[in-house]
Amino acid sequence: MYRALIAAIVIATAAALYLRASSAPSPAVDAPVASEVRAERRTLTVSTVAIGTVKPKVGAEVKVGSRLSGVVKELAVNVGDVVRRGDLLALLDDAEWQVRVEALQAERDQAEAELAYAQAQLERADALNDTIASSELESAQRNVRVRRAALAQVAARLAEARIQLGYTRITAPVSGTIASVSTYEGETVAASLAAPTFVTIVDLARLEVHAFVDETDVGRVHVGQPVTLRIDAFPGHELTGAVDAIRPKAELVNNVVNYVAVVDIAGAHELSIRPEMTARVDFALDRRADVLTVPRGAVRRENGETFVAVRTADGWRKAPVQIGLTTPQHVEIVAGLEEGAILSQSGELP
Repeated sequence: MYRALIAAIVIATAAALYLRASSAPSPAVDAPVASEVRAERRTLTVSTVAIGTVKPKVGAEVKVGSRLSGVVKELAVNVGDVVRRGDLLALLDDAEWQVRVEALQAERDQAEAELAYAQAQLERADALNDTIASSELESAQRNVRVRRAALAQVAARLAEARIQLGYTRITAPVSGTIASVSTYEGETVAASLAAPTFVTIVDLARLEVHAFVDETDVGRVHVGQPVTLRIDAFPGHELTGAVDAIRPKAELVNNVVNYVAVVDIAGAHELSIRPEMTARVDFALDRRADVLTVPRGAVRRENGETFVAVRTADGWRKAPVQIGLTTPQHVEIVAGLEEGAILSQSGELP
């Protein structure tokens, strides 16, 4: 009796397991397992990343100095201030030039008075033309011409002095942000061979990236090529841009030949980008849209033949293929394979 009970339990358990196995859904025939992959269409892009530095464009950084020597009377700006073209930056002590202008104004008044007197003498000589010697008339005419020339000389010197007086007011030649201040109130500046720098102005709306492109990739980089940029100071933000120029002279960086690609930044005003920030520039060297691809590991090459391992209804077989664009992850299949084919992930026959 005891043995019969155990036998019945064993039979019931076996029947339950059989029913569970028979009722479970069978896997799809064409569903690849973990060691299998499928040929699919996708867009392939070959790109290279170059490290670069943010730089001001030509003319976007201006060093403002003084054309006169003197003592700095007032410095009207500081680092970080935003200025517009024509705003006052600094004042030099202008007492000496004020005195010179006043002295020349007095000389001009004197020259005008002497010219008026000479013209009056000439008018009297013309009125007495019949009773005076011709030499006296010529002397009066000459005196007017001399006084007129003297007045012109004084007027020119006065205009020059006023221009020099205007140089004591140092104004911003461009709009931008004060990047540095190198001269302060009370300092004496000497403008001899070179103008001393007071401040440096940078227009932060006119920035570009100088990216170092390896010589093996520079042949596929061209002017106008779109790029994407990431500034290290702003992780998570991606900017777009375009190649503006490729400088012809190479630069050696860590014993590697690089060429500088100048990249124009689009939308730089959206972030507080500053010169000398590090940027990573992604150049799309080649792009193929809607092409048949397989994982790179599924492609094998032996004895000069390129092939993949394809699963068919009769089992696995080697299929010769022609490949095109290759990326680190995928390979373009130009011929020899159909979309949806199931391949061995390792490229070898299972």
